[in-house]
Formats: sequence, C-alpha cells, structure tokens
Amino acid sequence: MSAPVTAPTGLAGVHDVLSANVVMVTGKGGVGKTTTAAALALAGVASGRRTMLVEVEGRQGFSRTFGTAAWDYEAREFRPGLWGTAIDPADAVYEYLDRFYGIRHVQWVMERSHALDFVTTAAPGLRDLLLLGKIYDLEVQRRSDGRRRYDLIVVDAPPTGRIVPFLRAPEGVTEIVRVGPIQRQAGSMWEMLQNPRRLRTVVVSLLEEMPVRETTEAVAALRETGVDVGPVIANQVVVPRLSDDAASLLRRLGRDGLLTRLTGAGARISGRTTDLLLELVEVHRDRVTMQTQLREELARTCGLPVLALPLMAGATFGAPDLEVLGDVLAMQVGEDGPHARERFDEEELAAVLGAALPAPDEEVAR
Repeated sequence: MSAPVTAPTGLAGVHDVLSANVVMVTGKGGVGKTTTAAALALAGVASGRRTMLVEVEGRQGFSRTFGTAAWDYEAREFRPGLWGTAIDPADAVYEYLDRFYGIRHVQWVMERSHALDFVTTAAPGLRDLLLLGKIYDLEVQRRSDGRRRYDLIVVDAPPTGRIVPFLRAPEGVTEIVRVGPIQRQAGSMWEMLQNPRRLRTVVVSLLEEMPVRETTEAVAALRETGVDVGPVIANQVVVPRLSDDAASLLRRLGRDGLLTRLTGAGARISGRTTDLLLELVEVHRDRVTMQTQLREELARTCGLPVLALPLMAGATFGAPDLEVLGDVLAMQVGEDGPHARERFDEEELAAVLGAALPAPDEEVAR
C-alpha cells in the first residue's frame, strides 16, 4: 500500500502561491489560464480564506463555469467564502469620478457623447490603470474589525502578450501626471505591485516545447517590472498510468508474448489490436518522459517551483471538476484535498504532486 500523499517541500515563504493578497494569473492563450484562476480561487476557499475571483476581460467565463447570472461590477458572494466580480473600465471611470470629484450624474452624458471611449483610448495605459485601480481598491478594503475584506484576490489577468504593459500602467501614469488624485492613486497602485506580500503573478504553461519557451520569456519579462513572480503552474499534465516495472514487462513480452497472455486469460483480441496497445503504451511513456524533462527545464530556466494540474479526460470543467483541480493545487501548498483524493488514487496524486519541483539551490525546509 502506498504511503499517504503529502505536499512537496520547498514551497514555503515567497513561493507559497496563496500567501500574497492578490494573485495575478497569466499565460498564453489556450493554456488554461481562466481554469487555473478558478482552481486557485477554490484552493483559497478550501484553505479557509475569504476569496475574491476577478475577471477583467469581459468574457463571462466564470459565470458560465459556476452556473451563475452574468457577473458585473458589483462583488457578490456566489458560493460560501467565494465572491466574484467582472471589472469594466466604464464602471471604474464612473466610480473614480464619483469618489474623487463628487460627480454623480455623468454616466448618461458620457455614454451619449462617447466621451468614455475617448477617455480610455486617448491616454496610453489609462484603461489598464482603471482596471488595476479597482483591484487595488479591493485589496485595501477592510472589515469593521480592521481585517482585510478579502484574504485572497485571484485575478484572471491579461495573457502574457499584454501582462507587462498592464502591470506597468501605474508607472507610466506617474511619469506623465505629477500631481493630483490620479498621480496619488497610481503611486499607491505601484507600491502594491512592487510588494510581494501584497501581489504576485503566476504564469500558466503547458508542458510542450513552445509554451515552455514562451513561459520562460514571460517570467523574465515580468521580473523586469519588479513584480513578484512564481510559481509556474503546468496545466494538463498527463498522469502516468503505467509503472516502470509494468512497461518493462510489456516490452519483454512483445507482441506475441502479450497476445498469448491476453488470450490465455480469456480476452478476445486480435494481433492488430495488440500492436496498437503496445504502441499506445510507448506513446504514453514517451509523453510522460517528455513532461518530466520539460518540467525540470521550466524549474531550471525560470528558477521557480513548478506546480501541476492534471489532465482530466472527459471533464466539462464545471464547478465539480474545478473543485478537484483546486484541491490538487491546495495539496501542493500544504492544504488538504478531499475532492482530489476522491478522483485520483495515491500513486496518481504522488505523480502530480511530484511536479512541484523546487527551484535550483532552493533551501528545502522540513
């Protein structure tokens, strides 16, 4: 019987993905950035954190995933311990004008005159500044007892091609605007972005050659902004279905030996099907080997731990599937994972958690 699965070591402190107030999740299109953001939010809830899930690109992906009404600017608790909001630049403008200038009845004027389109396109980075401003506002909100309103804010951030300009928006504004509330707000946002206890970015990748190379480049670009980065999350990791001993046995048996064993056990199988079975075994083993190598390459080139999310064949990625993925992530940062243990056995979980490779020369605390 396998030993109970425990979280990998080497993920404490700055590399604990749940330790920052705000986690920005980015990645190239198609790697599962939105799914990963939702799983991280559920991991936060499972750890007892009051968690906010934020959408900034207006796709309504989370409302479909969790089966709720369309999300808007108002934060709503749509399941215990988990809030959601979709930040729109227009609403951010109206809120900003009301808060800093007391102008309450301008929305209809701006909409009829298309002034908002001008405002958000005339100054480079202003749209991103408005979105970040709302995230900052969520981060600084407090409850009546002085504690933060949300323990963890997970943002489905822009993809890697846009994430650096997005994060640099406050810096650009402070260089242009020297005085006034816009300058002060941008300066406060920049302070949040530069504080690893308040904000970090997480990059999602696939364990394929092109995504790994692009992820390495994205991590390097993010580091140049001064924003904390890490860990990397490898998505759609194939779970090994065959042990090394079993694979070696199949190779020794070969086509004829395997066919004899199977027919002797009462299976009705042709030689062609046996060939395909052996070919499938080799393809699977090659895939697992490649993943291991690319996982190690990611950890080495990025200098970061690599967490993993398993490939879930046949999943629809509704809330139940995301709870499993959230638990897999939670287990990799020291939390429990009951939904993951229901879906995967101990050996499968050990293979997935083994993807959390510590960065080179990283001190391992036990």
